[in-house]
Amino acid sequence: MKTYLPYLLLLIGFQLRAQETQAPVNTPQQNYQAELKALGKKFSDEFYPNYSQIYALPEKAFTAKIDSARTDFNATLGKYKSQLEKPYAENQLLEIKYYFDKLLIDYPQSHEVYGQNATAKTSGIPERLKGNLVDFNKPDLLKNSDFVNYFKAYISLQTYFELKKGTYKNLDNQHLQAQWKLIPKYVSNRKCREYWQHEYLFNHIDNNGIKHIEAIYKDFNAYCKDTALLNKVNKAYAADVEGKKGHIIKPYKTLGPHSLDMHMFLPANNLNKHPAIVFFHGGSWSEGKPDWFFSTCQEYAKKGWVACAVEYRTFGRFGTLPFEAVMDAKSAIRWIRQNADAYNIDTTKILATGNSAGGHLALTTALVDNWNEKTDRLSVSAKPNALIINAGVYDLTDDVTAWIRKDLINKDLVKEISPNFLIRRDFPPALIFHGTFDRNVPYASAKKFGEDMVNIGHTDLVFRPLTAAGHFIWFDPRYAEVIQKARAKFLEKLGY
Repeated sequence: MKTYLPYLLLLIGFQLRAQETQAPVNTPQQNYQAELKALGKKFSDEFYPNYSQIYALPEKAFTAKIDSARTDFNATLGKYKSQLEKPYAENQLLEIKYYFDKLLIDYPQSHEVYGQNATAKTSGIPERLKGNLVDFNKPDLLKNSDFVNYFKAYISLQTYFELKKGTYKNLDNQHLQAQWKLIPKYVSNRKCREYWQHEYLFNHIDNNGIKHIEAIYKDFNAYCKDTALLNKVNKAYAADVEGKKGHIIKPYKTLGPHSLDMHMFLPANNLNKHPAIVFFHGGSWSEGKPDWFFSTCQEYAKKGWVACAVEYRTFGRFGTLPFEAVMDAKSAIRWIRQNADAYNIDTTKILATGNSAGGHLALTTALVDNWNEKTDRLSVSAKPNALIINAGVYDLTDDVTAWIRKDLINKDLVKEISPNFLIRRDFPPALIFHGTFDRNVPYASAKKFGEDMVNIGHTDLVFRPLTAAGHFIWFDPRYAEVIQKARAKFLEKLGY
C-alpha cells in the first residue's frame, strides 16, 4: 500500500540526509557520522518495529522516550561539534531537531489510532512545538528534508482538525480543499507559499487526478509567479487531461452531487463478444486514480479485451472508509454486466484485478455478500468470473489497518470485508501474487488465504509467492517475466 494515510505510520529507518548528500571532508566528520549511524540504527531497531505500542503510550511517557533519544543524538553531535565545520554542525542540529519533532507531531493522530479512548485535540504537543511556526516562512529550510517532513506532518494534523468541523462532508477532494485553506493560514512568505501550494497540488494530481479541482488549479496559476513550479504543475495537469482522451468515460454510479466514472478501452474490432478485464487501483483506500491503468488498458484492448479502469471513493477525496470502496467495486461489476451488450462484453469472461488495496477490492467483489449500494440491482451478480490479485490485502484487523477501525463502534465490522474471514468454496478461479518480503501487507496473511481456500476444497486458486519481493511487485523488473508467464498460463487455461 502506498503510504499516504492520515492515521497510518508506515515508517522507515533513521537515515541521515547529510551522510547521503555530503562526502566526508575530514576525519572528525567521518567519526561523527559513523557514531551517529550506529546510534540511528539502535533507535530504529527499537522504535519502528514497535511503533504501534510506542504511540499507544500516554503522552508523558511517549515524549520522555523521544526526548531521551533526542538527547543522545544531540550529545553525539556535541562531542564532535568543535571539530566540525560550523555550517555542517548547524545543519546537523537542525536535522536532529526536526526529525524528532516530526515524531512528536505525529503523536496526536497516531495515539488516536493505537491508544485507548484517545483524542488528538487534548494533546499538548502542538502547543509545545508552536515555536516552530516561525520556520514555516523561511525559504532556506525548504531544502531540509527533515523540516519538510515536519511541515507535512503538522499540516496533516491541522487537516485532520479542519475536516472534523464537518463543513467538507459532501465535497470532493476534501483533503486538498482543507490543505488549500490551511497553507495561507500558516505560510505568509510568498516563496514558501508558492512552494507548498505547488507541492500539495502536484501530489494531488499525481496521486488523485484532476477531477473537480478546477478552482484550486486556477487559483494556483493566478497566484504563483515561479515558472518552474508553474510548469511542473501545469505539465502534470495537462498529462491527466490528455490521458482522458481516446477512450469512453461513463458514470456507473451517482452519489448525491457526484458521480463515479468507468473508463473503458474497446478493441478496434468490436463486432464480436470480448472478455472484459476490470482494474481497481491501489493507494491504501486513501488515494489513487484509474489513470494509473490507462496504458495497461490500451494494451489489453489491442489484444481483444474490453478493458475498464474504475474510479471509486477514497478517504483523501471523499472521507470514506474501505466499506464504501467495496460497495463501489461491486457496483462497477454490476454496471459492466448490465451494459455488456452495448460494449460486446462476454459476461462469462469478466476478470477483476488490482494492486494492493485494489486487489482487496477485486477480492471483495467475489467474497462479500452484504455491503451493497442501495441503488444497485441486487439481482445482477457483482461476482467476476476470474481474479488476478497483486499484493492484495487480506486482513483488516492488523496494526497497519488500525486507522480504519479507529472510529468504528464495532471494531469487528472490518471482518465483513476482510478476505481471511470470508473463506468460501464458491469463489472464482484466481491467480494470486505476493512478495515474501512485503512489509506493507504481510506475506503471512496472503499465504493464509491461499491455504484456507485449498483446505476447504477450492481447486482453482493458484498462489504464487515471489521470493524476496517487496510490496510493489508491479514495479519490480526482477519478476516481470515470471508474472507475465503465470498470467498468460492462467488465462489460457480459462480460455480467455
